Amino acid sequence: MTTLSLCADLGDLAIVREFVARIGTDLDLDADVIYDLQLAVDEACANVINHGYGGQAGRLEVTVDPVKEGVQVVVRDWAGAFDPRTVPTPDVEAPLEERRLGGLGLFLMRKVMDDVSFAFDAEKGNTLRMVKRVRRRE
Repeated sequence: MTTLSLCADLGDLAIVREFVARIGTDLDLDADVIYDLQLAVDEACANVINHGYGGQAGRLEVTVDPVKEGVQVVVRDWAGAFDPRTVPTPDVEAPLEERRLGGLGLFLMRKVMDDVSFAFDAEKGNTLRMVKRVRRRE
């Protein structure tokens, strides 16, 4: 298990992206798969920092591991409970001038990852689990 623990700060998103890229390279993943992982993790962490912690300090953990079906990423935070069902689905077909600003994070995560699930536990915090199915070279 490879985990990065840090203080939730927008300035550290570059560190998170580099961490994901390094693990992806170590796992011999294609560049497009690494990009998808970085995009999903960046969106998830930015959401935690901006919405979960409201820009205040807080703990954040990112774990990247190979799993049977591909690569699993777990983002964990200890902000308030998060229910993804409360986030409206963006209308990406609407003209640009009619679209709400923001609100694409979950949409993008679900677009580039094959499985996205959320869980909340009072002690373990919010856990976002994302899986990208890939065929790794043997």
